[in-house]
Amino acid sequence: MSEKPKEYFHAIHIVSDLCTGCTACVRVCPTEAIRVRHGKAEIDPQRCIDCGQCVTSCSFHAIVPRSDSLEIIKKFKYKIAIIASSYGGQFTEDISYPTAKKALLTIGFDDVAEEAFVTDFMISLIRSYIRENREMRPILSSNCPAVVRLIQVKFPSLLPNLLHVEAPMSILTQFMRERAKRLYGFDDHDIGIFLIVPCVAQVTAVHQPEGTYKRLQDGAFSIGMIYGLVREKLKKMDDFNGNIDTYENGLSWALSGVESDLVDTDDIRALSVNGIDNVINILSRVEDHYLDQYDYIVLRSCTNGCVGGGLNVENPFVAMSRIKKMMKNAQHKELDFSEFVALNQKGAFIVQPLEQRSIMELDKDFKQALTKMKKLNEILIKLPGLNCSACGSPTCYALAEDIVQGKAELEDCVVLLRKMNYDDDNKKGDE
Repeated sequence: MSEKPKEYFHAIHIVSDLCTGCTACVRVCPTEAIRVRHGKAEIDPQRCIDCGQCVTSCSFHAIVPRSDSLEIIKKFKYKIAIIASSYGGQFTEDISYPTAKKALLTIGFDDVAEEAFVTDFMISLIRSYIRENREMRPILSSNCPAVVRLIQVKFPSLLPNLLHVEAPMSILTQFMRERAKRLYGFDDHDIGIFLIVPCVAQVTAVHQPEGTYKRLQDGAFSIGMIYGLVREKLKKMDDFNGNIDTYENGLSWALSGVESDLVDTDDIRALSVNGIDNVINILSRVEDHYLDQYDYIVLRSCTNGCVGGGLNVENPFVAMSRIKKMMKNAQHKELDFSEFVALNQKGAFIVQPLEQRSIMELDKDFKQALTKMKKLNEILIKLPGLNCSACGSPTCYALAEDIVQGKAELEDCVVLLRKMNYDDDNKKGDE
């Protein structure tokens, strides 16, 4: 009896009625997770890493990102929002960052924390990890969930290279939960912690975290959705009383290149890479040991870093400019991380080793796998090798694999079908 494949949550949904079967999404998917069958796109949940490339490539808006509804916060007595660093770059200059953060309290949250608060602590944590694990080079950042899943799918040999430390917002989640219990006497089930995120991969990471034994957060909202609600509330902000702390210096986490610059020291050499195609290229070179001279490599699937996430509303270059301006004008604040240090000493921030996603197996039975591989190569010789995707598979090799697995037919190749029809017509003409 064959083993049932693991089920994966995905924050991407195909609206079948809007799909034209154009194969644009098939061509851009970095893990070959999409096929067009019977005129409609289908996503293989085993291969999908929620990078969002298909969402931005679809001209017909048939592939849409999903996040939670704000209604779910009503289930909790004490509701905490944790905002990603890219949030601050979404608002025009006439809306200050403190105001944009404060406005979240008017849409139902009792407290607001920001990823930027833990940037300095994260840098020290990463440096310590690099120095304590000198036998492993290079160490790969684990902050981008799309990259982590990419490594599980396409580069499983590099899983040990991943930084086995929680992402900043997950570290902050644990701190905020302990703080709410200590200060206000709430039980765990009374506290709801929600992330406001710039990309679909982070929504998926909330609902199906890799490397942890349980979900740390209770939901995730897109920055785009929250932005709309905040804009509606801004006209009432004059009636809001109270101060709110902000940490503009830490907003650097949203920008590509800054994390590696901060980690880089005399004894640590760091490299920064952004954009899914560039990430794949670098991971291939790491796998071949061409980049062993680096101690740490920061990998972000979105171009320009988290400001380029598909759930943001602002152009990434404009958002980057605003964040840099806020950082330039910010006053440095001495922060107390003693509670974070205490949690870290208890092992709260350690991520368990990750498992690969077994998607490349033709068959679990070795003899059957060899038979299928032989058949696959025979089919591959017949195919034109154009990798045009007109068949609905991303490449000729992928089509051959699909045929062997019973998911497609040789006649799905348009080029081959036309040639076969042409040969038949000529044969009939000779007769």
